[in-house]
Amino acid sequence: MTPQRRSLFYPLLALAISATAFLGFAFTYLGPLMTGSYAPVSWAVHAHGIIFLTWCALLPVQASLPTAGAIPVHKALGIASPVLVLAMTFTGLLTISARVQAALLGEGSDFWKAFSIPITAGLVLFLGFYIAALLNRSRPDWHKRFMIVAAATVIAAGMWRVIVAAFGFADWAMPAAVGATKLFIVAGMIHDLITRRSIHPAYWVGLITTLVVEFGSFAIVGSAAEGPVASTIALFAVAFGWLY
Repeated sequence: MTPQRRSLFYPLLALAISATAFLGFAFTYLGPLMTGSYAPVSWAVHAHGIIFLTWCALLPVQASLPTAGAIPVHKALGIASPVLVLAMTFTGLLTISARVQAALLGEGSDFWKAFSIPITAGLVLFLGFYIAALLNRSRPDWHKRFMIVAAATVIAAGMWRVIVAAFGFADWAMPAAVGATKLFIVAGMIHDLITRRSIHPAYWVGLITTLVVEFGSFAIVGSAAEGPVASTIALFAVAFGWLY
């Protein structure tokens, strides 16, 4: 593998992650918006969607800048990134918790009572690995790998939409989507094996942590713990639901 191809790996991997998110939400959000068929929803839903897709669009750009030698631009754009992530996390939690609260009150779909648990777990993992990436800015090898883990984790909702569009709505679709997002991390691990002859520890930390937490959250769905955990998630709406 030539140095040029090695240098293109992370921009291309980031582009693949971003494209998956856009493809998934084209079915359920962007497409209906363009045709005027999207049902009226809270401003928070639109804000979360727009901020999420903006961050996804920025991801391959940021991954490409160091390769192009534009480190100052990469750092400058990096200043705006935490603002997007905080806004995305807040509007995401607001939307999830409001829908869980409605489900618990019998006014919404039970889907949210159950699957809000892995969805929230994924959002929290994304935030955690994003922060880890920021804290490792002085160590580019850790920084870029933690960012890939964060990005791969947060697009599970987009991957789920791709699977549902292809195979229809089914309970197995969400675990399958979460599992499929790990392929991006595995791709990074394979690239490490080819170029470094060993897998960087950041990928092991990311893969093991996300697998344990996310599939552990699926174990809660349908169990006696589902109700209490869903009620805990709904507390965010109790505090901030007036903004929804």
